[in-house]
Amino acid sequence: MPEFNPNRLLHGNGGAAWWNGKKLVTLQKAEAKVTGDFEDINVCGDPATYSVYNGYSGEGTLTVLKIDSDVLKELAEAYNSGEMPEITVVTSLTQKGTNKVERVSYSDIVVTEFMLANFEKKTKVEEEIPFKFGNFQVLETI
Repeated sequence: MPEFNPNRLLHGNGGAAWWNGKKLVTLQKAEAKVTGDFEDINVCGDPATYSVYNGYSGEGTLTVLKIDSDVLKELAEAYNSGEMPEITVVTSLTQKGTNKVERVSYSDIVVTEFMLANFEKKTKVEEEIPFKFGNFQVLETI
């Protein structure tokens, strides 16, 4: 078994995300997860409960320091017209010292809500972008 090397520990400072190819330079947090849809199966005479896989759903949130209105403009136009844009998000996390990268692409994205205003005096403004995705692809692993 290899020895623990704290220099290989992944750290959020090595993270980045791109929204339709545009790097989110003020990214504070990226979160995305897949939740399996399983159905319970019970059989007469067997006390166990089994599960059958029916598919998955994906969702996440990007949090950025607000420096422009690009996302607000895109989403406002989509919600007002009823025509949702094609959105792809790519996240990456680089391992310091080795420069190995874990990258994942998310597609068929819909943004489920967005803030029109959210600010407070003497406080930096952050923008949260919650989304659901239909497909994902692991592009690189460490």
